[in-house]
Amino acid sequence: MTRTSIPQQFSYIPAVAAALLLVSVSACLADVFRIDSKANWDSWTFPRGAVVQNEDGSIGLGRIDRSINAVADARQFRHLTRSSREPVPGGIRVVGSAEESAENIIDGRADTWWQPPQDHVIEDWFIEVDLGRVVLATKIRLTFPDTLGARPFRSFSVYTNDGVRASAARDVFQFSRAGRASEPNVDRVVEYELQTIHAGGATGEHLVVSDTLDHAMVQYVRFVAEEQNVGAALAEIEVIGLGNNAVLGSVERGGGVRGGTDLSNLSTLIDGDKNSTWSLSGPNDWVLEGHWFEIDLGATYWIDRAFMDVSFVRFFGSCEISTSDGTQARGVTTDRVRGNFDFQQLSEVDNTGSPLRRVFDFKFPLRKTRYVFYHRLNFIRIAGAQGGTNNPFYSITEFMLLGDGYVAGAEMESDFIDLGGTKSIRRLSWDADLPPETFVEIRSQTGDTFFIEEKFYNKNGVEISQAQWSKLPKSQKQDVVEIQRKGSDWSGWSQVYDFPEEVFLSPTPRRFVQLQVRLGNDDPEVTPTLRSISLHFDNALVSGGVTSRVLPRQVEFDSLQTFSYVLKPTFRFGDQGFDRVHIQTPAAVEEVSVRVGGSAVTPVAVTMAGDSLQVDL
Repeated sequence: MTRTSIPQQFSYIPAVAAALLLVSVSACLADVFRIDSKANWDSWTFPRGAVVQNEDGSIGLGRIDRSINAVADARQFRHLTRSSREPVPGGIRVVGSAEESAENIIDGRADTWWQPPQDHVIEDWFIEVDLGRVVLATKIRLTFPDTLGARPFRSFSVYTNDGVRASAARDVFQFSRAGRASEPNVDRVVEYELQTIHAGGATGEHLVVSDTLDHAMVQYVRFVAEEQNVGAALAEIEVIGLGNNAVLGSVERGGGVRGGTDLSNLSTLIDGDKNSTWSLSGPNDWVLEGHWFEIDLGATYWIDRAFMDVSFVRFFGSCEISTSDGTQARGVTTDRVRGNFDFQQLSEVDNTGSPLRRVFDFKFPLRKTRYVFYHRLNFIRIAGAQGGTNNPFYSITEFMLLGDGYVAGAEMESDFIDLGGTKSIRRLSWDADLPPETFVEIRSQTGDTFFIEEKFYNKNGVEISQAQWSKLPKSQKQDVVEIQRKGSDWSGWSQVYDFPEEVFLSPTPRRFVQLQVRLGNDDPEVTPTLRSISLHFDNALVSGGVTSRVLPRQVEFDSLQTFSYVLKPTFRFGDQGFDRVHIQTPAAVEEVSVRVGGSAVTPVAVTMAGDSLQVDL
């Protein structure tokens, strides 16, 4: 059977080709590249925590929750201290006695406990928990054992601190009492409600205007015994928080924060540390002064609460906060600083009344949120001694976002998949569980060549130029990131694969494939589960690709015309070649002649198969 290896020309009347398929009628060995295990998914780039890997090798969406025990995951958070050069994890911060059993009060078990020895002085009967980040806490729950040799503490106090140091140079903290045993305690479970009392005259959509908030900012909890009793023991300290703070981990998920001023401190807005602040000053237009910031969560969450803590509030006027789910804005935008996304206003806050508010708590219906944009509207001008005005100034210590439910949307991309040589990719198939209101979107792209590009980022995860990066101290920047970039022969992303098994939509044959997956939902209580993706391919008939053209390019109207369809395959060593050509045509073809390398060739067969001309060689 003859296999063509030189340019061919097909002449036929009357037709204009719409599609081409080259076929070898001899058997080809098919192969499958399958992604269905944790090891496979580990090579992908995805927002950790927003996308989770299940034990069975499938992937789904993570979630954030209301009413969390902030002690349970305290060790996962790290923060800076004055006593350590490296960030320290949360957990047990300090204990006065029985250090060997201190971890028992944060292990989530009621059958283990911390029990100071009876012969230790009462001054050493204390223990302190570090949550690893500041939390909006609603209550503190103490659980005591009540069994042989282990009894509840009879007299004690519980103290809290929001993480702020009493001394800027040392890890010294001032605590406030949250609760105290008013009489000898015999209960196994004791709870203390927390609240913040703060009067303020601010108004705004979704803003809680009450003087009393149902939570307090807490990072450290200290338990102190006030008298010794035989067998006194503490099994658990729980700090019940409003919910997971979605801004934490934004940089690690591929997001970050950018803004117009105090650039080196932008990350303090999302670091969970009240000691650090982002400050702004200047009386001019907010765009000119750079009085704005935009947070990218790295994934889209269901959010229904926002919180902002402001210091130096005497100089705070009004602001506007907007959110976006990441949908691109339509048309041309005149916004000079905000991301090109479709933003929805959350609240326009007027804080010009008296007294001024410094704690802002917003409650609203769940909304999909990936980006948050904040900007100052105006300042209160304070009269100076000479009748002028003081330079306006204020700082934001923390900006938090809380919600409930599975992540609303997250994207992940594969590494460049090497098929081991140029292959003809026939099909893409995938297997997923899709409850109502969930979706999985898969796209592909292909190519053969690469080049290396260097990227430069500041510590906030914002990309900067190499010149800017070189001027920053090491503490203010991330390491240089070398990225393998696609060459000019790569295709763009394909359309979404609509069905679990479908013809491959990207150009082929190619050696390398990259896949993009988007998981999401329109109901926060459900998540899709993607179990596998498979690429079905075989050895390319023409590994160098095929180009084609139709001649002539223009014809006279209402005239009979013979068209030539010219194919130019680029063969490489080991290619099988082809012996059948399918050309999709708009109408039946009446006459066909074939030339190979300029010489006439008699085809084995010429038939019309549906809307395609089939030529066997």
